[in-house]
Amino acid sequence: MVVAIFQKLKSLFFHGLFTIFPIAATIVVVHFCYNIVARWIAPLRQIAPPYLRHIPGVEFVMVLSAIILVGALLRIFIFGPVIHRFEKLIKKIPLIRIIYSSSKILVDFFNVPTAGNKEKASEKKVVLIEFPRKGCYNIAFLLDSAEHSFGPLLPPNENGFVKVFMPNSPNPTSGFFFIVPRNEIIDTPINFEDAIKTIVSCGIHTPESLHEAIKEQKERPPLEKEGH
Repeated sequence: MVVAIFQKLKSLFFHGLFTIFPIAATIVVVHFCYNIVARWIAPLRQIAPPYLRHIPGVEFVMVLSAIILVGALLRIFIFGPVIHRFEKLIKKIPLIRIIYSSSKILVDFFNVPTAGNKEKASEKKVVLIEFPRKGCYNIAFLLDSAEHSFGPLLPPNENGFVKVFMPNSPNPTSGFFFIVPRNEIIDTPINFEDAIKTIVSCGIHTPESLHEAIKEQKERPPLEKEGH
């Protein structure tokens, strides 16, 4: 009887723990990030109008408004050339240009494409590569051909070489850059957003786009034999 009660309490404890832990972890991470950002933008409160300074989080509203304003201005044709000139100016400054160019490339790459931007989404192709040994496969992102960049340094290969980036779990912004023969990568129907979710969840999340592709393949009628 005592053992049964203990097992029941143990079961209830773990059930509650596994329910609360993801919520608590989310709150802790969000709270941590909020405090860091709040310290960064705290000086903005001093430039806010006096009647707004007593409102909690007014600096966040100011930052969000500024970001939306920049987005709106970029929609206006005349501001496009101004931004391009500004970027060219930054790229002429030593050290700063390295940081800016690298961060811009990284942000552009991990900017999850929207449903209306299918052209950009198709550029971010998800593939599988063998790593760290033969028979083990990892998710990677196909970048582009390596023929015109690293090609002269590589041994001859009739299939050519491609550049891929294999992100780490659970932080997809770090990982490994590889140059591999084109015939050694495996194409997948996984979309970019699903791949990121899978990597961040350490593989626990199974890509929905993969499920849909498998379902479509199963529902596809078999080809009729010739002559029948």
